[in-house]
Amino acid sequence: MPYSLTGVGHNGFEKADLHIHTKCSDGLYTPEEIVEKAAAAGLKAISITDHDSVSGIDKAKPLALAKGIELVPGVEMSSTYKGYDIHVLGYFFDYQQSELKEYLDHCRHLRTERAERMVSKLAKMGVKIGIEQIIVKAQNGSVGRPHIAAVLQDGGYVKSFSEAFSKYLGSHSPAYVKSIETHPADVIRLINEASGLSFLAHPAQNVPDETLKQLITFGLDGIEIVHPSHDTYKQNYYREIANEYFMLFSGGSDYHGLKERDEDLFGKVTIPCQWVEKMKSRLVKS
Repeated sequence: MPYSLTGVGHNGFEKADLHIHTKCSDGLYTPEEIVEKAAAAGLKAISITDHDSVSGIDKAKPLALAKGIELVPGVEMSSTYKGYDIHVLGYFFDYQQSELKEYLDHCRHLRTERAERMVSKLAKMGVKIGIEQIIVKAQNGSVGRPHIAAVLQDGGYVKSFSEAFSKYLGSHSPAYVKSIETHPADVIRLINEASGLSFLAHPAQNVPDETLKQLITFGLDGIEIVHPSHDTYKQNYYREIANEYFMLFSGGSDYHGLKERDEDLFGKVTIPCQWVEKMKSRLVKS
């Protein structure tokens, strides 16, 4: 098997992590702190892929340049297809493009509305928290369920993030509200029209094979092969599918910094920088 869980095997490849979250969505660290961590971990390329937000890119750029780390413009965009939450990773796009920026602003409003509906459901269950507390946790960034979980923990309603999700916020839990219901084909189009590349995030988590094949027909450029939820078997399985459809590979730690296990993953669940170079070669479009 050519690659281990780290995606770098034993051949000394330079390492990249193209799936990292910051405080601009639901991560613990600022974009600048992530660059510092990446430098300490010896990463040569990273992508900040905040949920429906690109505000971390410009914040990270000067320090990444100073540290000699390639910063790939990135985002993780939410969509829904046949009842499944589908996450699409975008890379190398023009993050200043007006249509994309307008859409991401719209998503930010939708995320806040979703949080308000969850707060309302929680209140009916006797769990009293305020939307203002959640927005403060998000630091005016892209609001997500981890921010609600943090407020629940602060209020003593749960002891951990995992309890918050299993008891209240998970997809089969009583306070859950569906995510952004944009069709994945529209998300892929937005990324493509901003001159970027689209990848299906962590397919093993939530995408049945039949659905994956349908998503490929919408114009995906690649699949996230390396992810903490993908063991070696899954990595090889998705690599075969990507090869069958002449798709690109991506991957990373999906680091948020919120769970104890996250620190074990950062700098270790990586991909070879050669994969990043292959992405760049695909960008030269006629």
